[in-house]
Amino acid sequence: MSLFTRLSFVGILTAATIQAQAQAVPTFTNPTDYNNYIVNEQRLLLKKNLRYISKSAHSENERKIESRRLDVVKQNELSLARLAKLKPFEGDDDFKDKATEALYQQLKVYSEDYKNVDFLAATRTRSYENMEQYYQAMEMAEAKLQAVGDSVDAAQKRFAKRHKLTISKDREMDELDKYIAAVSAVNAYQHKVYLAQFRIEKANARVSDAMSAQDVAAFAEARKQLAEDAKTAQAALSAIPAFRGKDTQYRDATRSLVNFYAGLAANQFLKLEGLLDHKDSLSKEEVKEFNGYINYYNANSQKFSQAYNQAANNFQSTYIPVFND
Repeated sequence: MSLFTRLSFVGILTAATIQAQAQAVPTFTNPTDYNNYIVNEQRLLLKKNLRYISKSAHSENERKIESRRLDVVKQNELSLARLAKLKPFEGDDDFKDKATEALYQQLKVYSEDYKNVDFLAATRTRSYENMEQYYQAMEMAEAKLQAVGDSVDAAQKRFAKRHKLTISKDREMDELDKYIAAVSAVNAYQHKVYLAQFRIEKANARVSDAMSAQDVAAFAEARKQLAEDAKTAQAALSAIPAFRGKDTQYRDATRSLVNFYAGLAANQFLKLEGLLDHKDSLSKEEVKEFNGYINYYNANSQKFSQAYNQAANNFQSTYIPVFND
């Protein structure tokens, strides 16, 4: 299951309820049909977006995720072409122009910004800074889409006011609204928790490499870095509240993993450092002690890592439902 979900949308537009004096006709001679035509294009694209989000959240298959992204691009191009043929309603082009601009910006984001996000995904695990840059690229793309979405929403409200329409949401749009809210909340929370945990991974890998090489100088340096990074991660996690005010499983499993490594850096690894310093002249008891620390690390690192990974998977599967329409 992927830890890197994407959120994107171009406004949640709503259908207009027809006024008593208005007559629905196939050509756009009344503002309601005109509004709903634009809304329908937005809805088609939104559904493609949510399929992409769902696949990103529930699959590790990058090929399928990329296929869903391309589906969004194709639908976007179709919707842009249709709106390009739409004439302003009675000379009122504000709503149409804002919707067209939003579609254009979304196409640009999916063609360029998310392509950059996917490029960064390939390097995200190299360092904390790379991972942070990866998340920032995602959030910047989402912010662009949110901004244009807000402009479309405002334009629709102006259109409705000028043409005396009542705007209403149907049941389907309510469900889409809820899905988007869920994804947004999960993304924001997960980024904070995951970045705190990810901070310790590089130093921990260096500790492991130095241990395998029995390089005491490298081990000592990596151990000190791990202790420092774990302390920073502990502080970050302490500032993160329970999700929705009640669910602590993911955060607490992350905290337990970080605390485990903080404890290792301050205790078992410190003692190992001393033993490595005279590894060629260890007594029988010191060899036993050395192996005991290694066995403790192997058994418990696996236990805490499995608990953390399971909690992360549970978090996504619980709060990001599979999107089926």
